[in-house]
Amino acid sequence: MASNSKKFAAVDIDGTLFRWQLFHELVFELKDQHLLDADARVTLEKAFVDWRGLKTTWHDYENQVVKVILDHITRIKPEELELAARKVVARSGHKVYAYTADLIARLKKEGYTLIAISGSQQEIAELFAKKYGFDHCIGMVYERDKQGNYTGKYERFVVGRKAEIIKKFIAEQGLTLEGSYAVGDSRGDVSMLELVENPIAFNPDEDLQKVAMEHAWPIIVERKNLVYKLESSPHGYTLAETIVY
Repeated sequence: MASNSKKFAAVDIDGTLFRWQLFHELVFELKDQHLLDADARVTLEKAFVDWRGLKTTWHDYENQVVKVILDHITRIKPEELELAARKVVARSGHKVYAYTADLIARLKKEGYTLIAISGSQQEIAELFAKKYGFDHCIGMVYERDKQGNYTGKYERFVVGRKAEIIKKFIAEQGLTLEGSYAVGDSRGDVSMLELVENPIAFNPDEDLQKVAMEHAWPIIVERKNLVYKLESSPHGYTLAETIVY
């Protein structure tokens, strides 16, 4: 159901629309379904507890999650992963940030083509994106063999390639950068944000915040039912607007 509009908005949905990481929820659902071995289940639980207890970094925790799924993906049937994805979206798909949800709803009404982009698996990212009216979803894709089973390799890897992927996609779809939007929350989104006319750094990590301030991009911070919009001024960043939900 692609839009007739040539304008687009690209949203990195993990941590930007969805309040957590779809990829992580999916892996933990696979754990709960006993599709991972006992050692992997223990590893995941320990990694999560250590991160929440400030005993390890976010990147170390995330690397453990990635390693676990890669070590097991050839033993997981695509239909098992798809079922786990449906369960996660049914259970947690409502957990979204108000600001981003409102923004994409407004842009959709204005005729923008909405593109969800995610380092999470296509199987779960697409289900979530459809729930919120995106026209297209670009997620990570595992390669499958002729029998339809996962090979353990990537067919499409998104992390670190978002700008490259978006450029190719908008060229294929005949979309324009004029009036374009992008929303991201981490350093990995910088190249995508640099690409568009209306970049938004949403709840940015330290690295993205630094880059956003160097470029004078608007910064949005959402906490509980409050949204703070920070904008660059001659005197540094100032609070431009507070929105209550």
